[in-house]
Amino acid sequence: MRNILQTSRGSLFAWVSLVGVFLLGRVTFLESFSTEQQFTLLILVVAIYLWTASSMPSGAASVFVLALIIGFGVVEEAEMAFQGFLSTGLYFIVLLSLISQVLVKVGFDQVVARLFQRLSGGRLIRIMMMLPLIMLLLPIILPSAVARYKILYPLTVKINDLNGLRKRSAFHKFSLFCVSYINQKATYVVFTGGGFAVIAYQLMSDYGVGQLQWLEWFMLMAPPLWTSILLTSVIVWFYFKWSQNGQDELKLNQSKPKLDQDHKPSHEHFWPVVIAFSVMVLAWMVTDPTSVPIILPPMLLVAFYGLPRFGLVNNQVIRSFDWETFLLLGTSFSLGFIMAENGTAEMIAHGLIQLVPNGTYNWLMIVYFIFFIGILRMMFTNSTSAIVVIFPIILSYGDLVDISPVALAFLIIMVLGGMLLIPIHAPTTYYASQTGVYTRKEQLVIGVISGTVVSLVAGLAVFLYW
Repeated sequence: MRNILQTSRGSLFAWVSLVGVFLLGRVTFLESFSTEQQFTLLILVVAIYLWTASSMPSGAASVFVLALIIGFGVVEEAEMAFQGFLSTGLYFIVLLSLISQVLVKVGFDQVVARLFQRLSGGRLIRIMMMLPLIMLLLPIILPSAVARYKILYPLTVKINDLNGLRKRSAFHKFSLFCVSYINQKATYVVFTGGGFAVIAYQLMSDYGVGQLQWLEWFMLMAPPLWTSILLTSVIVWFYFKWSQNGQDELKLNQSKPKLDQDHKPSHEHFWPVVIAFSVMVLAWMVTDPTSVPIILPPMLLVAFYGLPRFGLVNNQVIRSFDWETFLLLGTSFSLGFIMAENGTAEMIAHGLIQLVPNGTYNWLMIVYFIFFIGILRMMFTNSTSAIVVIFPIILSYGDLVDISPVALAFLIIMVLGGMLLIPIHAPTTYYASQTGVYTRKEQLVIGVISGTVVSLVAGLAVFLYW
């Protein structure tokens, strides 16, 4: 009873604080905003609180956020509050989740886990060294951060369990970091690496920055991006090792040959499933995403797996999907679209840019830009909707600095894609937060480390590489 009262008091204090700041802001720093934009900002702050700090279930919280969008009148028609649920990105996640379940059902995860075990000689420390390198290369052949997460995370859980480690072991935490945070950042090493990368490439073309070839993009983005990822990996690993106080050190260095059993696939449909999955990946690689929607191959693959001959995608599999996450992501997409449409994000962006003093040195201007991108990123719950709004605003101030438009564009893309301060900033980091492996403090520390390192490397790349 005492815990319930303490929780209620904390929630009441948070709500009173939110309302108080909002009412004060309406007559002070938000005075230049329209009523619609003011309420949009209030809803954004409420949503971030509910999804990250509140004990309210995320599904119910998402429904409440949708109710606020309609109730406060920030959309002209009630149907517009649900526009995020029409996003192909949302159903892309659903489809890949179903495909991942099929791969696990036929034993694909076990085969890959045994391959990991063989390559590492059974030593977890070697697997931990391999994971970041694998995540750097996977976007080239598997252009979906969610797909990579859904396939690899069950493998890391299996390896952790088979080696007798705790749920919150250093290995489990670091491997989850690799398949969520590193996975998400590595996605734009090529412009076919995922939805964010595709949209970033299209924006560069639409705003006259340049229409780069696949290899040109890779050569410009890979060195600084991979440098930032590897530096972040080292720092995060030492952070986990320090926080564990050496509890897992012995187990990380000893060999555990538990997976050296028969590795032949036993499911009767193993090879048709794997071959069909490979065809989907190949289709992503060889087709133009602007001509062939990236969602089409997984749609066809799910239909193929659902054929009566295989029966791998049935109603039970579909019902087992995490529909609470579906509600959260759909609502977050809607909120991002609304902020872009009613000018809320643009108002804040222009206000921030006006704070830049005239005659500022180029290097200091870059610091200002990175700082502004970071603040603006906090306004969006997904990077895809964020870049659509932020990219043209920051790019329009490019004449204030003596750098090429390509360098400024890559700075925006790299910093924006690398800012993962809170779990809802990307589907993979949100999934990671739902595993119960990280504490809230660890999530914040990882987000700060990740954002800081990628910003520093991107800033240096503007002058030394791009």
